[in-house]
Amino acid sequence: MAANRPEGHTPSAPAWCVVDFPELTAYSMIFSKGPGNADTLAELQAALTGGDEAPDHVERARVVNFSDEGDDAEEAQGDIESVFMAYWVDPVVYERWRDGCEVLERSGVYCETAIIPAERWETIAGTKRPLPGVRNLTSVDLTELHDYWGAARDRMAASADDPFEAAAGAPLPANLCLIRSGQKWDECLDDEREMYFTNIEPKLRAGIEFLAANRDSGCISSRFLREQTIDGEDVESTSFVGWFDDLASLEAWSKSHSTHLAIFHSFLSTVHLLGRPPKLRLWHEVSVLPEGGVELVRSELSPLADLLT
Repeated sequence: MAANRPEGHTPSAPAWCVVDFPELTAYSMIFSKGPGNADTLAELQAALTGGDEAPDHVERARVVNFSDEGDDAEEAQGDIESVFMAYWVDPVVYERWRDGCEVLERSGVYCETAIIPAERWETIAGTKRPLPGVRNLTSVDLTELHDYWGAARDRMAASADDPFEAAAGAPLPANLCLIRSGQKWDECLDDEREMYFTNIEPKLRAGIEFLAANRDSGCISSRFLREQTIDGEDVESTSFVGWFDDLASLEAWSKSHSTHLAIFHSFLSTVHLLGRPPKLRLWHEVSVLPEGGVELVRSELSPLADLLT
């Protein structure tokens, strides 16, 4: 069922999505922040890349909220916040890893974990080439459910009979929404690269800054990540990770707020100016969590801590 798809709609370009998610996925973001945390990061890396309980897929990034100048200032103080993004196809294995990982008790380390049923996921990308995220656990296929407002909800199977309304009055309430939205420019030629950093990327940063500063938008946490190799070397890729109080808040910002519309229109104008198919790879994954689907380790360090009171 595609409740939001306009009658007769045909997408303007092909797109691919995951169509066969694991029954349950444990997606954990493990953060480490503080001066002199190199040893902690090395131990986290070892714990996430070896052993029977290691995740099925793991990536690494550093938080760069929000300007290049700010990144340099933080780095000079040795206070970079790093994050490992780990995906397990079996939450029980994740729990064994969590319970046995002593480095999680180190100063400045905390985790935000989502346990996501298959019917509460959706992804989209303009390419079937390799990209970060949950698609590394499964395969992708072409979809007609894109290129219209509300398509993300339509791609989520549970939306057929669940409006995913925000729950209130409970710690870590049901239907919290998590998005990871990526931008990968490693294959762009020089002219497209210049257009991206001149026309699109500044507007992307402005949108992320707006969400971080405006809790009434429904965004609880807004992070901009510079993707890295597992060893901590920067790669030509970024992503936005945001927690929202529900999917409707994310949809409202995407559809109607000036900061997101500026991102959207800057991409369209860049494609027009480029005059050829872009090499920039854009993608996202969105999930809506059921009651009990969010877990915090060292919750006092997380922006989601306010939801516990």
